[in-house]
Amino acid sequence: MEFSIKSGSPEKQRSACVVVGVFDHRKLSFAGEVIDHAAQGYLADILRRGDMDGKPGATLLLHNVPGLLCDRVLLVGLGKEREFRDKNYRDAVRAAIKALADTGVGEAALYLSEIPVKKRDLGWNVEQAVLVAEETLYRFEQMKSKPEENKRTLRRLTLAVSRRGELPTGEAAA
Repeated sequence: MEFSIKSGSPEKQRSACVVVGVFDHRKLSFAGEVIDHAAQGYLADILRRGDMDGKPGATLLLHNVPGLLCDRVLLVGLGKEREFRDKNYRDAVRAAIKALADTGVGEAALYLSEIPVKKRDLGWNVEQAVLVAEETLYRFEQMKSKPEENKRTLRRLTLAVSRRGELPTGEAAA
């Protein structure tokens, strides 16, 4: 799998899928709020209807969100914002990667790496996202006589950082 680090606004991403977080009580992460504003409240309407409540590990894939350049938006439940720590972050990234793998998306932009984790920095977020993605998508095939051919796999993951000045930190961690 190929990883890259990028700064930029989530609503301007030309990716197959943009991944943003939702905290408990249907509170969008910062990237989610930016996307919601660009989509004229589309995400807020979805959350208000109760399709997603922000429970840890829950995912919801949205297609053709108005006002965005990407094909899909994946909402990932993060749990309680005040209790968002190491394990919650890793579980959220794992849930996102599994959902992306199930959809057959070839490339995605992950905006979970921007979310602050207690007592951790951006470098840790990026490093853990890479490790969890590799771990989640790993398939042991050495003992199989004929490995399964899976053409619809996640090949490229872009990890987002909020400011251009954070690019070197993210690149060093990846």
